Amino acid sequence: MRLLQARRVVEIVYRSGRYIYKPIIKETCCPQYTIRLDVHKFYLSRTQKRVLRYMSDFLLHGIKRKRVLNEESDVMNSKSELKALKNDEIVGNSVSFADSSCVFPTKDAMGDIKEAESSEKPKREGGHKKKTMRRERAFRRMRAKGIDVEEVMKKRAENELSRRRSLESFLLPYDGKKFRHRLEVRLVKLRSQEFDATLDESFAVYQKYQTTIHNDHSCSKRGYLNFLANSPLFNDEDSASQKTIELGSYHQQYVLDDRIIAVGVVDVLPRCLSSKYFYYDPDFSFLSLGTYAALREIAFTRELAKERPHLHYYYMGYYIDSCPKMRYKGRFRPSDLLCDYSFTWVPLDECVRRLRSTGEKAIAFAPEQPPPEHVDVGSVYCLFKM
Repeated sequence: MRLLQARRVVEIVYRSGRYIYKPIIKETCCPQYTIRLDVHKFYLSRTQKRVLRYMSDFLLHGIKRKRVLNEESDVMNSKSELKALKNDEIVGNSVSFADSSCVFPTKDAMGDIKEAESSEKPKREGGHKKKTMRRERAFRRMRAKGIDVEEVMKKRAENELSRRRSLESFLLPYDGKKFRHRLEVRLVKLRSQEFDATLDESFAVYQKYQTTIHNDHSCSKRGYLNFLANSPLFNDEDSASQKTIELGSYHQQYVLDDRIIAVGVVDVLPRCLSSKYFYYDPDFSFLSLGTYAALREIAFTRELAKERPHLHYYYMGYYIDSCPKMRYKGRFRPSDLLCDYSFTWVPLDECVRRLRSTGEKAIAFAPEQPPPEHVDVGSVYCLFKM
């Protein structure tokens, strides 16, 4: 499939091996919505920062900390989905997680702001009324002191933004004199010499992952190649438009001390980086590699955007609000879901409110938007490279 000619298509459907597909949401039991993140707006949560710090501690000092997140939910494909691989069938997508952080300004109102802010922290359903009451009391005290609440909260938000540490600041460059371990992230194009040279090692990691995490003892190299090393995409950019990294399908290999410990399968598309799958060596679960890899992919998307300004979205596959193993994707903020009615993007929080109010039924997130023009299937061109 020619990427430039079909860029709109490949950004709203998903690829699994050589298959390009999109679920018919109205006919599925669990509506699946495309989820994406604008990497220029992304901010780290406390949990994500902890994952990055623990990785730094391991690389610098060899410290093996307790796992930050449950890797079982850090991986997005269920065992039943993965069993389809051996039959060369269509399978779902993948990615990883997080939570939120805060900073407080203005000394005069510090005590009141802390009380108001603490009321915003997630609590059990029963605490909602008390939370609202505490917030209102804090605001009343601030107003009684002649403090402009809106101005204080605005300054607090600005302070938080200015103090917010960037993702890139956690990714330390390797220094042989200081580091106990060396981690490289290699971008390997499918069907390249480097891909062929590392195929056996990469497949061995996949086998170990499948056996340990999904209890799948029947995964074959043929199934692996069909699912993760076979792509119909090819770059049709002219030579004048070529960039440092070509459009197409890649494996991102995480190499620790010359040993592959994880692999992320991604597509570099004209306007986004699309995450297809991720697998890792279970011996390194303590590093929360699923989360770490997703953060590295976000950082990679930002790098791509420097040469390709339109490429600033990170696609995380499908979001299913009723499925806990899918819901974690929404913790990468701020994310959007694709309205299946108008094909417009709507903020995740708004979509979730609508979904939960209708009992997870397939709905239009932007009903005021007109639907796209109907196209006769017989008029659709199929692109095929011999």
